[in-house]
Amino acid sequence: MKKRLLSILLAGVMVFGCTATVFAEEATEEEDGFVVGFSNGYWGNTWRAQMIEDFESQAQKYVDEGILSDYMVANTESDATEQLNQINAMIDANVDAIMIDAVSPTTIRSAVQRAIDENILVVITNDPAAYEGTICVCGDNYSWQKVQAIWLAEQLEGKGDIVVINGVAGNSADTFRQQANEAVLANYPDINILAAAPGSWSQTEAQSVMTTFLSSYENIDGVLEQDVMGEGVLKAYENAGQEPPVMTGDYTKAFLQKWAEMPELNTIGVSYAPGNAVPALDVTVRLLQGKTLKEEILEPNPMDENLVNTIMLDPPYVITREVEEDAPWMEGLTGTQAISLDEALEMMADKNDTAALDGWISEDIVDTFFE
Repeated sequence: MKKRLLSILLAGVMVFGCTATVFAEEATEEEDGFVVGFSNGYWGNTWRAQMIEDFESQAQKYVDEGILSDYMVANTESDATEQLNQINAMIDANVDAIMIDAVSPTTIRSAVQRAIDENILVVITNDPAAYEGTICVCGDNYSWQKVQAIWLAEQLEGKGDIVVINGVAGNSADTFRQQANEAVLANYPDINILAAAPGSWSQTEAQSVMTTFLSSYENIDGVLEQDVMGEGVLKAYENAGQEPPVMTGDYTKAFLQKWAEMPELNTIGVSYAPGNAVPALDVTVRLLQGKTLKEEILEPNPMDENLVNTIMLDPPYVITREVEEDAPWMEGLTGTQAISLDEALEMMADKNDTAALDGWISEDIVDTFFE
């Protein structure tokens, strides 16, 4: 095992227009190969399993190349105390870097600070959290959800009664997605939210919530739900003997296949890629190698705009029944491709039913982030 001591300097973090520059400086080297840990704060659906698989595949590639000597993964079921213990165990194991997808954006401060104090690189991964002395490589949850909220509002022609199924309460991704819903729907005052409830990014939970909504409201014009819960919503309608209305959907193979079998279903899929963990690892490795991020790459942290330490990753795909690349919901997206349902199914042909339509930026693109 090698321990490479890093000093991370975040400079120029100010309210008005300044950016942060990150310097990773090598101090000592004992032997070849870095050790990277990944602490995953939620383990409750196939999406998270796929994220870990993506991470492990890329980490093993770095092991085979001799860049990493080892890597470790710890998962917890939204248990902040357990995650703190896992991160501290990684610190005790003398890792060089820890990637963290936090249970919530505020619960791991003590462990993050301990890692920084012991010269361990900390990279917040997938879900944003704002900690001085860290880098954040995250999917853009706000933009991702904004696409779907605009799509639903446009399908409803700006009026109707809807229900909302959110994710895991308190998780930063869910917080930003709810904020996106609120911001979009504020522009559509004739859309009325009948009820909202957490579905915990679980098909079973979403089915239960939707079943309750169906028993409570005679007329539901639309369902605004988050990813990996679409099949649960459809099962609730099927069990109630009703046809689903306009609804936001999913991007797993099983949902895409069900969508293809339901020609009257009006839905959308937007990939929030499990593969976000791959460029996060790529950035981590390059920082460990002593490379310096370009100033213009870093954006204000979505949890604290005074902290400019974040690389935001757009969703790779927006799926509609037919390609709609010039639609209102595509405005402002860079690096996102509009594709058809048939194209998505073709891309997923050799995947299992629970797999999510995945994608991530290449190492060549990650290299352009650095000086």
